[in-house]
Amino acid sequence: MIVCPVCKHSNDEFAITCESCSSYIQDRVPTLDFFAMIWMIIESPKHAFKKIILAEHKNFVLLIALFSGIGIFFVLMWSKKSGNNYDNLLPLLFHGTVLGVIISLPFFFALTTSIYLCAKIVFGKGSWKETYGIIGWSLVPIMISVVFVLPIELASLGLYIFSTSPSGYEVKPSVYLILTGMDGICVAWSILLGAIGISMVHRIKFIVSLCIVSTVAVGIFYLSVIIYSSFNI
Repeated sequence: MIVCPVCKHSNDEFAITCESCSSYIQDRVPTLDFFAMIWMIIESPKHAFKKIILAEHKNFVLLIALFSGIGIFFVLMWSKKSGNNYDNLLPLLFHGTVLGVIISLPFFFALTTSIYLCAKIVFGKGSWKETYGIIGWSLVPIMISVVFVLPIELASLGLYIFSTSPSGYEVKPSVYLILTGMDGICVAWSILLGAIGISMVHRIKFIVSLCIVSTVAVGIFYLSVIIYSSFNI
C-alpha cells in the first residue's frame, strides 16, 4: 500500500494518483525503454514488472511476441523433426520464419487471454492490458534464445537439429545437448517470469500463478503441435 502524502489515504501499490484526493503518489511511466527493460528483467524482475504495470503504454510487447512466435514455430519444427521433409536448410529457415511471424500474434493473444481468464477465476485483480504487458515482457528469454541461441544451433548443427537421419545428437552430441538445454532454460525462465508478474498484477499467490502460467503455456503449445501436425509441414 502507498500512503498519500497529502491526505494520508492508503492506496494500491500500483496506483499513480490518490483515489481520495487525486494527488500524484508516484512517478508516471509514460513509455518503456526497450534495452533498459530487458536488463531490468534480468537483474530485478519484480522491479521491472512494477514498472511495466505502471506504464501507460505497454510498448514493444508485439515486437517481443513476434520474435517469440518465430522461436515457438522452430520448436514445433524441432519437435516434429520437420527437417526430414527438406533437402537443405534455407527453405526450412524461410518457412519457419514466415510461419512463425504468422502464428506469433494469435499464439500470444491466446496465451494472454487464457492466463487472464484463469487469473480471474481465482479472483485476480489485474486488467487484461496489465496481463498483456506482463506476458509480453515475460517472453524476453525466448526472444533472447531466437536472437542468440538459434543462430548458433543453425551454424553448428544445420538441418540435423530438425532431423532424425541423422539427428543433431548423433552428429554433435555435446553441442546438441548444450544448445537445446539453453533453449529449455529460456522457456523455463519465461514461465517463471510470467508467474512472478501475474502473481504481482493479479495479487494472487505465486504457486497459483505458476500453475496457471505453466498449465496454459503447455496446453496452448500442445494444441499448436496438434494443429501443426495436421498440416504435415
